[in-house]
Amino acid sequence: MIIGGFAIAFVGYLGLLNVSRKYDVEQIPFSYFIILSVILRLALIPAFPNLSDDLYRFIWDGYLIHEGINPLTYTPRALIENNILSDKGLTAIFPLLNSPDYFTIYPPVSQLIFFLSTVGGISEVTTCSIIIKCILLVAELLSLVALFKLLRLLKLKVTNLMIYALNPLVIIEVMTNLHFEAIMASFFLWTLFYLIVKKHILSSFMLACSVAAKLLPLMFVPAVLMFLFYHKRWKNYLAYFTLFTVILFTPFFITLDIPNFFKSIDLYFQKFEFNASIYYLLRGVGKFLTGYNQIFILGPLLGLTTLLLILKKVYKSKVKSVLELITVCLFSFTTYLFLTTTVHPWYLIMPIALSVFNPRWYIIAWSFLIILSYSTYANPDYQQNLYLISLEYLIVFGIMFTEKKYNFDKPFNQPIAG
Repeated sequence: MIIGGFAIAFVGYLGLLNVSRKYDVEQIPFSYFIILSVILRLALIPAFPNLSDDLYRFIWDGYLIHEGINPLTYTPRALIENNILSDKGLTAIFPLLNSPDYFTIYPPVSQLIFFLSTVGGISEVTTCSIIIKCILLVAELLSLVALFKLLRLLKLKVTNLMIYALNPLVIIEVMTNLHFEAIMASFFLWTLFYLIVKKHILSSFMLACSVAAKLLPLMFVPAVLMFLFYHKRWKNYLAYFTLFTVILFTPFFITLDIPNFFKSIDLYFQKFEFNASIYYLLRGVGKFLTGYNQIFILGPLLGLTTLLLILKKVYKSKVKSVLELITVCLFSFTTYLFLTTTVHPWYLIMPIALSVFNPRWYIIAWSFLIILSYSTYANPDYQQNLYLISLEYLIVFGIMFTEKKYNFDKPFNQPIAG
């Protein structure tokens, strides 16, 4: 049902994408596509996030802050078992949490949004959902503005904005399932914009905010610094970025519960696994050789491999232009996704945003194929269908290597005249 509906939406997306490229930004029909993308997002605000249960952890963390409890101090189960909570409303939410034995993994900007969404209490979960969606809608609108400005500054076809604006995966995962990758992407797009216009303090602040929304943009820091190295401004930028990051994270770590946060991050790499590609191949080899799952070794090892590949790419690419910077950032994020143990559909939001500047067919195809991972939830035991996962990645890797072989990896949106 989900896959069928998404397939119909994706066919419509490809059709609109093809039609939108026929218009210039000054023409009225192009503005219709922008309006349509906004209407689609507005229409989903009342929809409850049935494909994700993360909302309950958002509400849990947000309400703990109202109670004066740092979400890093206790796991949800510890709070319940030790009868620490003064408001018993959270007791009803506890059974709905997907990770009650883990400390929160959500950084400060996300926690601030959780706090705002629970200002009126937790009696109405739907109200909390709508508040978060309104914030996410603002982030999405800001992303569209940033993409428009960046495409104009880089003299690329502005119609490529539709790659992100109309993508069904982006719209559904943000406006239905409440995933904060939209905020992370929005802050990073503004990081790039202020970098181009040489407002480096603002750019470093936006990058710090992106990291404080989700930690993943930390992988972009080497590429950004390499770009600034050629402009003799990397030291000041790094200083400002470090300062802003410390300021943003200080309230989060004020109770000195830093080890709990990193314990959750460590568990992420050593315990969780979902819709992975290369990791699943290595896991199979490991089980064959040892008889048990080697995730506690493979997870950190693949994380380290990702870091080394990113640093190698930054060093070899030199990153002298903004387009090179964006290309390296896209490489960094997709490398992370190919090597990590967990790849949820919403993880593609950042690559889709970055591919606006250098479209990749494998990213566009992946944004459809990754919906196959939702087949896991059709199984009462949440067993993953490895056949569907294999099909997903065989097609994605096949398209990716075909693009590279036939030089499709070059931007097909060549800079426009003027």
